Amino acid sequence: MDAVNLEEVRQKLQEALEERSRAGWAGQALACPPGRPQDMPERLRTARKAGVVCLLCHDHKRGWTLAFMQRTLDDTPHSGQWAFPGGAEEPEDASDLMRTALRECKEEIGLALSNAEVVGMLSPLYIPPSHFYVQPIVAVLGGVPEVVLQREEVARLCWVPLRDLPSPGQPWPLQNVKVSKGTFHVPGWPMDEGVLWGATAMMTAELLMACAAAGFGCSFAPPKRDRS
Repeated sequence: MDAVNLEEVRQKLQEALEERSRAGWAGQALACPPGRPQDMPERLRTARKAGVVCLLCHDHKRGWTLAFMQRTLDDTPHSGQWAFPGGAEEPEDASDLMRTALRECKEEIGLALSNAEVVGMLSPLYIPPSHFYVQPIVAVLGGVPEVVLQREEVARLCWVPLRDLPSPGQPWPLQNVKVSKGTFHVPGWPMDEGVLWGATAMMTAELLMACAAAGFGCSFAPPKRDRS
């Protein structure tokens, strides 16, 4: 695969992300579970703040990839689910959720990102099960880095080619997802013996639209549907 002009990619993606206020919900809605509560002001005022990193890395064999980590099995609301590196705001972050996201990324997968590698932000998103209000940031690297997983919280990390994710701008197909409260039929995407769904899927759907608008990573597989 040909080398990429990293600075050009970052500039185009940054410009696309600056349009997120117009298209943010349009992207998130493509993977939104049915019946999800609205982001009402009273919920957002009391929610805990968090930051996550949507990390795009160029693999010279597989093209542009997106990093997803699978959380360890525990008693938390998002046990075993696919997620982006990130976590809750701490006092040391001084109310800066980009700082939160970068700190948590280093803690969870051992990767220290610089501000220069951050190209922008996606739309913030409220997560009802854990009562978090999450700010996703987007970072771009020219190669796939070495990582060191915090095994207490992270079971594994996968680099998924953008072409293997849903087509940008298309509704995500429905999947059966088993959680502690039962089995739900929700928009999602089969991924490494699991399903990418919920808030992380909504963020991913918005990011894919931004990547398409920026003109890279746009050779995607057709949607798959779980008809079971």
